Amino acid sequence: MPIIAVSALARSQERESALHAGCDAYVAKPFTPDELARLMATTLETQDVGAR
Repeated sequence: MPIIAVSALARSQERESALHAGCDAYVAKPFTPDELARLMATTLETQDVGAR
């Protein structure tokens, strides 16, 4: 299951920390629902998400 970090902090070090901690993607607020949907779709496409 992919993990997308959502934060109010838009600094690059926050993104790097989240990705280093194991998150698959990072988005900073404010974002639109369409932006989040695209990020989710992209993240799911690059992951092997199957039933286990």
